[in-house]
Amino acid sequence: MISDTRHHRRWTRLRRRYKVTLGQSPSFSVDVGGGGFCTELLRVLPPGTPVEGTIHVRGKDLPFTGRVAWAKPGFPHLGVRGRMGVLFTHFTSSFMEADREPERPAG
Repeated sequence: MISDTRHHRRWTRLRRRYKVTLGQSPSFSVDVGGGGFCTELLRVLPPGTPVEGTIHVRGKDLPFTGRVAWAKPGFPHLGVRGRMGVLFTHFTSSFMEADREPERPAG
């Protein structure tokens, strides 16, 4: 008997590239959802690390706190980014709501 070991997410993920700031380190998201996001950066943090930051969506900086759920290191000396998944522990806004709003003109 073969067991199904695929991971089923509780939240739908959308492929979106948003600017993410973790502390002082800027990065970009790969995908986002109601429960968290995946980001690419040169130096990943270990799983379990608490994080806080903002996600820039359609002219708004949305603050969040969370923890690193998983991390896949890259090769910083070669300029290859790693990826890490962040699970929200506190997020006051919804990506989905902010993503549906029309973009504000700059200026």
